[in-house]
Amino acid sequence: MRLVRRGIEAFIAAILLATMVTSCAKSPVAKVTPASFAHDDSVPPFNQLILAEAAAYPTDGTHTYWWPRKGDGPAYDGCSTDVFLGGTKVMEGESQARTYCCGLTLEVFTKVYDEYLRQNPKYESPLTAGNWAEFQSRWFVRDLQGDGPGDALESLGIGRKISAAEALPGDFVQVWRHKRKKEKNPSGHSVIFLAWEKDRHGNTTGLRYWSTQQSTKGIHERVEKIGNKPGEVDAAHTHYSRATPSASAGK
Repeated sequence: MRLVRRGIEAFIAAILLATMVTSCAKSPVAKVTPASFAHDDSVPPFNQLILAEAAAYPTDGTHTYWWPRKGDGPAYDGCSTDVFLGGTKVMEGESQARTYCCGLTLEVFTKVYDEYLRQNPKYESPLTAGNWAEFQSRWFVRDLQGDGPGDALESLGIGRKISAAEALPGDFVQVWRHKRKKEKNPSGHSVIFLAWEKDRHGNTTGLRYWSTQQSTKGIHERVEKIGNKPGEVDAAHTHYSRATPSASAGK
């Protein structure tokens, strides 16, 4: 009986151990969202504001993704709602509050920047409703594999392009992927940087970001693998930038 009891105990212990290992294997890593860094002092102040604004958007499918094709419904600017700068409407939303990537990232930037102007009335803004069209055109990327946000921000001295090594939560990223076989051109994506994904050896394997995309049914965090295969993030052609409006003060 003693041997039987020991055998049963060993069997139960093995089951418990297997359960613990399986549970650990399935346990998700800590969820990284814009709210994770919105009050992080290691992140630049304006980046914190960007992240706080992003964190306020619902991720339950309220704002789905919609990239209108030519003749497919009314034209809009990819923003979840009408967007204003200094009291002037500069971006047009649409009735279902849908979004697309560069429109959403520009919406977030503009809302934060507009509030920044209200909080700093002596700041002479290089960006106005008068030169908005040029700024938006740059943000929405003029050239294949170009740096949309970086080009827009640097053109007015309210931000700068940075390297991938400098990237911090709240920075803007213009992602470009390796072309898939059936694609005529590489696909791109406008996102807000959250963190790097790394393997157990500390090697960077992916990019975690916040944006809007079909795969998440609209606004949400997402991770894309960085690599050399079709559809993976092309590190050599992906661009990073940081909004720094105070840098242009007094110019």
